[in-house]
Amino acid sequence: MITAWNGYFTAQAGAFAALTGLVFVALSINLKHILTLPGVSGRAGEAIIVLVEPVLVALLGLTPDQSVHALGVEVLVVSVAAWTFASGIVVRGFPALRSRPWHEAARRVLLVEVATLLVVVAGCLLAAGDAAGLYWQVAGTGTCLVVGMFDAWVLLIEILR
Repeated sequence: MITAWNGYFTAQAGAFAALTGLVFVALSINLKHILTLPGVSGRAGEAIIVLVEPVLVALLGLTPDQSVHALGVEVLVVSVAAWTFASGIVVRGFPALRSRPWHEAARRVLLVEVATLLVVVAGCLLAAGDAAGLYWQVAGTGTCLVVGMFDAWVLLIEILR
């Protein structure tokens, strides 16, 4: 069952690795700015988390000859770690978020929580032996893409305004 997803996982790993590289370029170009603005360094950490998580999940999905259950346990470990770290960044950055309009703060928190929790659900389903978790992983990956692109935009463009 999982081997049928090899093409998807290969594309996922490559695309998200490239996007992660883009964030590192943004960090290196704008590091002084990022470090001086409240909450922006957390945004950088958030971007790295939501872009690296799909790379790790994809690489785990490409591991040969593993069961759906084994993949699920692995995805669960990675996704719970990603959710924990991302949520910690959001909590620590709450004072900076409060200075933003409420809809911007709510969108940021909601998107990062949904992105990471969708992959947690995928891991739970897969660990229970339900291959439908692969489709939840697709939803989580898509949301991670959106969050990662928003964060990359902020790190490359918005902080210079």
